Amino acid sequence: MTPFGEFARQLLDEGKAVLRERPAPIAEQQREVKELLAQAFVEYRLEVAGPLLNFDAAIGVAAAEVAWPACWFLVNHDDPPGEVEKRLTLPPPTTPSSHLSADLTLRYLTTVYRRAHAADPTDLLATRLAAILRQWPLTGVMADVDDGPISALDFGGHHGLLLLYAERWVQSEKAAWKPEGKGWEYVELVNRHVPAAQATAYKPAAQARANTR
Repeated sequence: MTPFGEFARQLLDEGKAVLRERPAPIAEQQREVKELLAQAFVEYRLEVAGPLLNFDAAIGVAAAEVAWPACWFLVNHDDPPGEVEKRLTLPPPTTPSSHLSADLTLRYLTTVYRRAHAADPTDLLATRLAAILRQWPLTGVMADVDDGPISALDFGGHHGLLLLYAERWVQSEKAAWKPEGKGWEYVELVNRHVPAAQATAYKPAAQARANTR
């Protein structure tokens, strides 16, 4: 298995990342990671209510390509700022499928961000991850990012994602991340079924605890 493939496999199966060398993007590795992510997504999407979402391979792989160097930058500070900015770049979400496909690996960045921010809130790694998490609110709502999302919270009208966001939001109730309109209706729905909501909401949060060593 290639280094990128091993990173993705371990992250998805064990919720941790062990990097022994600098992540080097190689096109041939993308096919292997694409297959791993697609397989994991088949089960992951079953945790979301509503119509089944298809895996957005381009975004899914791109998100994994952000998570990989982010873990490296957390423990290695020799890379120039330009390289950090280049590697930690992700286009914004455009469809419900893109939101969930990216969340498959981006959810682990909430831990990386917390550690980077705790070490130095002004560090480029912390600021770049904060920008990505604000851009991808389905994941960012679980992070300790004070500034609010910069992408719409309608999730393409997919009620399963609206519900998942509401479940995640009620765990922190961060004012800047508060959904409005239809999104708030789902928050009220979650609050009417607190025991069930807690059981569902804590599961993604627990899965997102990644260990970077």
